[in-house]
Amino acid sequence: MTSVSNDAPALSAGTNSALTRIFELFPHLGSLTVQTTGGDIRVTRDFASGNAAEVDRMLADIFGNDQAVTGIVFPATGTKPEHIATPDNPYWSPDGKTLAATDAALAAGEITPQEAIARIKTVNTRS
Repeated sequence: MTSVSNDAPALSAGTNSALTRIFELFPHLGSLTVQTTGGDIRVTRDFASGNAAEVDRMLADIFGNDQAVTGIVFPATGTKPEHIATPDNPYWSPDGKTLAATDAALAAGEITPQEAIARIKTVNTRS
């Protein structure tokens, strides 16, 4: 979750669970905005389970195994424009390279968790 205000309140575990369930029930949603007394909080899907990285690995496998495949189109949604994964850019997201680089830098100890969060917030705010 990212907030546009430092004064936005922390959401309860129950609210976090309910928001997670909303995303499960409506898989077409990419994000929601929760309006609070302290400012808006943008809530996006949680890919902490490794789903995004797994999709990126599968895309790389597809391009590596089938040279005739030149692109895979991920259609536009209400929150994201159309994106084409290619052999040179085998990511499901237009921000895939940035997110993968952030994950790698964090895993290598080159950046702190706080810096990783800041980078991810920047990407999510742009989208």
